[in-house]
Amino acid sequence: MMSKKIQRSMILQYFNDDLYIKIIEVTRTFEWDNNQRATQIKKLLTEFNVPYTPLGSGTNRMAVLIDGYAVKIALDSDGMIDNRREFLYTTILQPYVVKVYECMPGGLVEVCEYVSLFTLDDFHTRQDDMREILGYISNQFLLGDVGVTSKNYTNWGIRSNNEICILDFAYIYDITYKLFVCSCDNSTLVRYDKDFVKLKCPNCGRVYTFGEIRKKVTRAAQEKEIGDIRTKGYNLTSSVQEVEINPEFEISHDTKTKKKDKEKLEKKAGKDNFNERFEELNGISYKEYRKIMKGKM
Repeated sequence: MMSKKIQRSMILQYFNDDLYIKIIEVTRTFEWDNNQRATQIKKLLTEFNVPYTPLGSGTNRMAVLIDGYAVKIALDSDGMIDNRREFLYTTILQPYVVKVYECMPGGLVEVCEYVSLFTLDDFHTRQDDMREILGYISNQFLLGDVGVTSKNYTNWGIRSNNEICILDFAYIYDITYKLFVCSCDNSTLVRYDKDFVKLKCPNCGRVYTFGEIRKKVTRAAQEKEIGDIRTKGYNLTSSVQEVEINPEFEISHDTKTKKKDKEKLEKKAGKDNFNERFEELNGISYKEYRKIMKGKM
């Protein structure tokens, strides 16, 4: 017999069809910038009696606190992709990123765990932990806006158990995209500096920002990568509903060991298949690439 549990949907509880339509209309009002859109969405939340507390706004999304959870609301189409991307990768990246519990299929709203923001002091005292986490994630992903720099420290937070994690991880891309190749010969892989902020070509010495690398990812490629997120979680029809437990949809609340996390990352697409894809796209084996990253070549 399949085990069952009661699953809650904050999205269905607080974002009814009328509110959804009005927020979508705001995101499509092109005469407003995203700051103006955020202001209008806050007015709508108040109008629909959503008990929220503002948390802040980023480039493409705003965040509010509802019932102890962080709720990210997209301000434009890029923000919707960001929400879907985080929902797609939240399980595989645990415990290094915030847990994303649910997301609208189109990405307008996602619900995440709420953790305390880094202070500047946290940033200075936890840098070794940050580099260790980024080192694990970089085995399979290109990261942006989370490197060890004071510019990015507000993208990090601390759980109640003193465990640190990344709050905004929308700019993380599978490294099997041909993003790491320098334009000098279209074959040499660029590599991160020790703080995971910039990438440098060991052949010509050109330094890249993450933004320059990210421009290579087209919207069509992102849509293909993300796919239909309804296949990645429970699809509820009411705010409280009994569901059959699917282990693939469950996000553990327990801290995993580093070894288990690494095994989980490697298992994502199958380690052998991953190595084959990497070498096919980049003209170098993943093993050799890691040697370059570690400065052994």
